[in-house]
Amino acid sequence: MPERMLTEPEGYRLLDSCGIPVPPHRLVASAADARAAAGEMGYPVVMKVVSPEIVHKSDVGGVIPGVEGPGEAEEAFRTIMRNSAARAPRAAVTGVIVEKQMPAGLEVLIGGKTDPSFGRVITFGLGGKLVELLEDVSIRVLPITDDEIREMIREIEGYRLISGYRGEPPKDEEALVRVIAAMARTFAENPGIREFDLNPVIVYEKGASVVDARIIVGDAAGVGTARESVGAPPDLFFPKSIAVIGASASPNKVGYSVLRNLLSFPGSLYPVNPVRSEIFGRKVYPSVTEIPGPVDWAVIAVPARFVPGVMEECGEKGVRLAIIVTAGFRETGGAGAELEERVAAIARRYGTRIIGPNCLGVMMPHMGINATFDPVSPKPGDVAFISQSGAVITTVVDWSLPEEFGFSSVISVGNQADLGFEHYLRFAEQDRMTRSITLYIEEIQDGRGFMQMAREVVGRKPVVAVKSGSSRKGRAAASSHTGSLAGSYDVYVAAFRQAGMIPVRSLRDAFNLAELLAFGGYPQGGRAIAVTSAGGFAVLASDYAETHGVEMVDLPDDVLRELDAFLPPFWNHANPLDILGDADAARFAALFDVLIRHQDFWDIAFVIAVPTTLIDPAHVANEIVRFSRNTGKMVVGCMLGGDSIRSGLRVLRTCRVPNFEELEDAFKAVGSILAIRTARAAGERPVPVRDDRCSGARE
Repeated sequence: MPERMLTEPEGYRLLDSCGIPVPPHRLVASAADARAAAGEMGYPVVMKVVSPEIVHKSDVGGVIPGVEGPGEAEEAFRTIMRNSAARAPRAAVTGVIVEKQMPAGLEVLIGGKTDPSFGRVITFGLGGKLVELLEDVSIRVLPITDDEIREMIREIEGYRLISGYRGEPPKDEEALVRVIAAMARTFAENPGIREFDLNPVIVYEKGASVVDARIIVGDAAGVGTARESVGAPPDLFFPKSIAVIGASASPNKVGYSVLRNLLSFPGSLYPVNPVRSEIFGRKVYPSVTEIPGPVDWAVIAVPARFVPGVMEECGEKGVRLAIIVTAGFRETGGAGAELEERVAAIARRYGTRIIGPNCLGVMMPHMGINATFDPVSPKPGDVAFISQSGAVITTVVDWSLPEEFGFSSVISVGNQADLGFEHYLRFAEQDRMTRSITLYIEEIQDGRGFMQMAREVVGRKPVVAVKSGSSRKGRAAASSHTGSLAGSYDVYVAAFRQAGMIPVRSLRDAFNLAELLAFGGYPQGGRAIAVTSAGGFAVLASDYAETHGVEMVDLPDDVLRELDAFLPPFWNHANPLDILGDADAARFAALFDVLIRHQDFWDIAFVIAVPTTLIDPAHVANEIVRFSRNTGKMVVGCMLGGDSIRSGLRVLRTCRVPNFEELEDAFKAVGSILAIRTARAAGERPVPVRDDRCSGARE
């Protein structure tokens, strides 16, 4: 069925059939009929042009509200027809709808669209003419529950207008929930509805009514297809033998870089090249099938046209995982896409799994594996980084080395011909070396499968996601408010939040959060304290806490009395706690002892230390480590400065205590966690890492 917009009478019939309130209305074709219809339903009425080709009726002078009498009704009909003919001469006009003008109330928008990755999504926000200007909306992927609808309503900035603002009585929130639920159910169950826009929906103290409906119907839109089962065995990513197919002695070849990077691999390494006998002092095999022992991984770095034949040989050999770094597949268009499907079909026939093609490869630092052509390898750590961009990986790995930031795994997903984000999420969840997961995403092919997997994973390990493509440049003109408001990026972010992931805009924010969550787990609540020896940073801490939604709690009287016993009499007696510029490590330690004894009033502690002649950074850092180990709470280091504090930073990183070198970054990261409300019960909190390298920290 070709795509078309239902006329308003058709739309009202659809809404009425699923129990959604609409005004009394009638379609008329003459001024006399308009007069009669208005008289029967009672004044005032509003009159609107009816045309499937006129989306925004007001723009063509096709809406006249406040019609109060018979003569006005006739004149309004003639004016609407005249305006429409002049301003939309090619539009087919079927008549004018006369409908009872509903009393004024709060105008909201309910919309729906079909996203190519996630399928049906629904949008809610303030309505009326300013909807695109305000952009105060919330989005959910269907299906949703009534409780999720309530969350959706309450998260917009304009919710104060619903709950009662400046003496105004509250609006009927439950009536609004019923309307959204009915429309969401209808949209989810009716594949012929492509998109809809109910704007405005007027909400009253009692009840609600739709007063304008744009509903686009047509053949069901295609969405991302479900992948093969995500049950790839965990040991798939722990090879004992690796073959490099396309290994080369030429430094300008990818096969040279991959083989060189794998020379330190502790398992069996097999170069494969039909025209060489030895590379880097290792025997070279003409084909993977001629390797005498089993081969777990094959890194394929031959031109694209040879990959199908190589995959046949890998299948015959029983290779479990093929990492195809070669480009020239789906990313190049039609012929490349056909070649990629041919390769994937061969792999399916043999049961071989594929990473890529068109990927950088895989790094497993704890196992000494760098199966990529990146010239540097990251340090071992706690964060799994899964990226759709190889260039982003090489940049991040280069950044990580001087920062001493480590990774449990680094995976370049490439074109995702077989394994996709959901498979790597499952692997990272099961990997004992991984404590948090960071994703860089450009496109997800199976959005629903990804969300289902993410929901399962975040229950055990936190997931932070960066989605590229947030700019509006290049977006096609939307046919409705919903189409313009619920852009692809916005849907991704909404889906991430709905699945319990933490969306961020920058890689810096992503790795700040990943480290915080890997080292500290989720906080048990949102009550925060801050400790500092610098008054200026105490003020900034208050500012940043308010900006990023972190609650700074009051200090209980018994805590104040204990602090007064050893702090100078002119300390600020407030939170953030300014323990003054002459504080040394012993003063920090005494304060930490008080907070350890009184853990019932706080959940998160920011410890802000700055360089002074009285502070040994390593000594203070050891006290922060001791503080963290003797609480069940989140302790966030904020050792600020340059080279003079490096010894302290090394202690914190070695002992797995998160540290931020920019104070606002610390509050921004914690605020992001609290905003997503993925905080878990204490029993589900990741167990703090105990590391033998931490023996310098006193218990």
